[in-house]
Amino acid sequence: MQWTVPADFRGFPPRRAVGTHKGSYGHLAIVAGSRGFHGAAVLAAQAAQRAQPGLITLHTPESVYSVIAPQFQAVMVTPWALDTKLPGPWTSILVGPGLAAPDLPDQIKLLTRLLWRDSTLPVVIDASALDWLPLDVTPRDAIRVLTPHPGEAARLLRTTTDKIQADRPAAVREISRRYANAWVVLKGHQTLIGRGSGEIYVNCSGNPHLAQGGSGDVLSGYLAGLLAQPNLLQDVCRVLRFGVWQHGAAADRLQRQRANWTVEDLLCELGNVPPATSE
Repeated sequence: MQWTVPADFRGFPPRRAVGTHKGSYGHLAIVAGSRGFHGAAVLAAQAAQRAQPGLITLHTPESVYSVIAPQFQAVMVTPWALDTKLPGPWTSILVGPGLAAPDLPDQIKLLTRLLWRDSTLPVVIDASALDWLPLDVTPRDAIRVLTPHPGEAARLLRTTTDKIQADRPAAVREISRRYANAWVVLKGHQTLIGRGSGEIYVNCSGNPHLAQGGSGDVLSGYLAGLLAQPNLLQDVCRVLRFGVWQHGAAADRLQRQRANWTVEDLLCELGNVPPATSE
């Protein structure tokens, strides 16, 4: 295993070239939110904004559309309908935050399986959507990212959280092997990033105050926003490591400023690269 440290991101992300426009930096689609869990969709989309993809579209069930849509100006929010056609003109997709209501349309679960199996785009799966994944092979070289916490990892492997925690690197490798060699971001103290083979990276940033509802939605939204940007995809592992590190570093900066802070505070800090890591 290898530690992720700030020096790994010197000069990353690269500076944006003069003359580029929003079309140069991708279009993220988010499928998120449901009755009683609309806040997760809002947090994920707001975190994605901090990653600065060119465009973001949030698809959410009609039952929560009227609650979510007024909270955004720059994010396009559309109500999910039974005849919604996906995918669209996007460059990455996030599915999962807040899709936990019992009346969630079955079509969203089917969509998740189809995107996982067939899409050539980067697909990030988080939260409840982790439970819907097929074991099918995905398109060759397709980017797939899973972001489980230990309990979700235990469900993916049909084991217990204690066993996941007893050997976290082994859990990362086994989840990846079972699910199409996906990248796995196993959240927790010293979050791990890896696949079925190759190096596993240990994140050095973060603190126990990240243990509050919504911090995982922020992480998945931020990662998906980074992955939407074609100019960053030459090194997917570095993108994921950077996103995880930034998430933890934002929490560390907040903790130095004050004893108590919220996930909304985390959003405001997210993506502010310390001078030591920039050119």
